[in-house]
Amino acid sequence: MAKDSTLIKLILLYVMDKMEVPLEEDIITDLCTSDHSWMNYMDCKDAICDLEDVGFLHKRVSSNKYIYNITPDGRMCLANFYTRIPISLREEINASVKNHRMDYRRRQEYRSDYFKNHDGTYTVVLKILKMESDLPIVEIRMVVESRENAAFIHKNWQNRAGTVYGALCDNLLDG
Repeated sequence: MAKDSTLIKLILLYVMDKMEVPLEEDIITDLCTSDHSWMNYMDCKDAICDLEDVGFLHKRVSSNKYIYNITPDGRMCLANFYTRIPISLREEINASVKNHRMDYRRRQEYRSDYFKNHDGTYTVVLKILKMESDLPIVEIRMVVESRENAAFIHKNWQNRAGTVYGALCDNLLDG
């Protein structure tokens, strides 16, 4: 577990650089703390704030969540000091990002929810968001008969959204 606050900040910049997409604060903390033990939760939260304060991370609000991306100044800092991150840790981060980048993107871009209607049915809302603007690329509302069906669709959306979107486009654009 990393203890040095400078090292923690460099690890965060390195992760943000390797992910190559803006990340929700929850995803950053999960990635760096609970999914891996690169730092503890409080150190991660403090480092995110510190990096934003000095202009190395940029924060915006999207769907009531904070989204962060690395700034050009953050990249320059990382380029000058990344060697302070042990090579074994850099390799671990590289492997993790390579193997799980799409999982983290799906968590941010593929959203689903459901709610009960007055007649006892359930409405499932499925979205694919464009991360840069948080605007829906596609939004589907489905009414299903049971909570079990709604929960099943909700649970499976993250793994199947891309396939559903592709099938919609293929069917609608097939002339």
